[in-house]
Amino acid sequence: MGRWLGNVIYIDRNPNNPDKGWGWVEVATEDMKRFGLSNKQPTMRRVTKTKEITTTRYKDSIPYTETYTHTYENFVRVPSRGKAGAKKFTLNIDGELITIKAQKSLTIQAICAWVKTWASSNTMIITPGNRTLSLDGEKLAHQAHFVYFIFNKDSNAIKIGRTKDLEKRMKALQTSSPAELKLIKSVQVKGSEEAHKLEQSLHKQFSEIRLAGEWFKAEANLLEYISQL
Repeated sequence: MGRWLGNVIYIDRNPNNPDKGWGWVEVATEDMKRFGLSNKQPTMRRVTKTKEITTTRYKDSIPYTETYTHTYENFVRVPSRGKAGAKKFTLNIDGELITIKAQKSLTIQAICAWVKTWASSNTMIITPGNRTLSLDGEKLAHQAHFVYFIFNKDSNAIKIGRTKDLEKRMKALQTSSPAELKLIKSVQVKGSEEAHKLEQSLHKQFSEIRLAGEWFKAEANLLEYISQL
């Protein structure tokens, strides 16, 4: 999986009110290039704000309150990435998973609004608490489960398996494999039972090209099936 090489991108804290300023997210370099994302730093904004001020005055030794509106100018500055903590999200974009890190204070609504500007509308977002949401914030499942296809170039083989934590499974498989492994596709389903059924169905469908266990020859019929997912 390699070391995380994140690029900082600044996004609106509130897409409906740019004066609320920015928060930051981090995206891996390869994903920046793949989706054509820009990390150009925004410029500082000058905004006009108003504030109601209430003060106590006296007339003939009798106190009374007076309220007036004070107008002033302020600057919305770009936040510093610094050493602040981050929360991790996984995006499922048409079966491809990418990981992003976001400033802890950013809301899920702000993150989803940003993802909508560059990812397909059926993208799903998996929260740090392992909830799966649509980009409109609708809860889709209590826990994400996946059927995955992992390619081993050295043996020209594809592993068909299932997991609820794809990133963790990839790391575990890569640690025990001298060959470089590549996730070529994943399918998200509603729960572990559905993942198990799909996995078993695929194992049966491609049984003629099974090498051992969950590993299958990377032949044309399997590759074509994966490309159509």
